[in-house]
Amino acid sequence: MSHLLYFLFFVLAAIAISIIFIIQHKRNGHTELYKEGVHNENEGDYALALQNYSDALTEIRRRNVDHKFGLKIEERIKILRTLIDYEKGFQTSHPVYKAF
Repeated sequence: MSHLLYFLFFVLAAIAISIIFIIQHKRNGHTELYKEGVHNENEGDYALALQNYSDALTEIRRRNVDHKFGLKIEERIKILRTLIDYEKGFQTSHPVYKAF
């Protein structure tokens, strides 16, 4: 009978560890979104990076975790918005005429 109790305890412990792992994995979704944002920013896809950062910030605020990380993401969002506005202004500026 004691072997059955040990087996039952082992199974319950394995289930509990699995549940904790799944919850922890879902809790770090903002980190994955941030990582995707950094990758997209490095690739030059600033609009998609801005969307990833915004989603990560929304998730941080929704879960109320990691306030310093949220501030860091807010700064990245400000920089990206400035960069996107700069590129739009640069593309719509008057063309430079070359002297022959």
